[in-house]
Amino acid sequence: MLLFIFLTVSGASYSQVLLPADKVVLDSIRSANKGNVILFNFWATWCKPCTEEFPDLLKLNKNFKDKNFKLIFVSLDFGDELGDKTKAFLKKQGVDFVTYFNNFSKDEELINYMSKDWDGSIPGTFIFDQNNILRKTLIGKHNYKKFKEVITKHLIN
Repeated sequence: MLLFIFLTVSGASYSQVLLPADKVVLDSIRSANKGNVILFNFWATWCKPCTEEFPDLLKLNKNFKDKNFKLIFVSLDFGDELGDKTKAFLKKQGVDFVTYFNNFSKDEELINYMSKDWDGSIPGTFIFDQNNILRKTLIGKHNYKKFKEVITKHLIN
């Protein structure tokens, strides 16, 4: 059922759609995007470095969306911030694709799912190659040049 929802929504352009992301959903995203380099970015509206790097990630998405690349945002906002504040931020940034929010029951489950080396700091960016193998973990704020360098290294044309 979740895979159906994911595949149904991912085929169209939906503005400010936030879907819950747990292990099943993230596995479905990875499976549906085999053959693409996937960049998962974990962020929050209350995290200044997260919001500062957002435009560079959107630029990356624009420049690589037709090159076997998939950008997945996962918000770590919670409580009141998750709804209106997160959606308002996404709208202001011009995000016109489905994004996700953390729906793991414990933070440790999410952390261990992405990388046992991750301490949960954000922004947290994880790049999977076209075979769904985690190739790079970037913790903290990065810029377009760094994101492009890492993505280009793992794209097979």
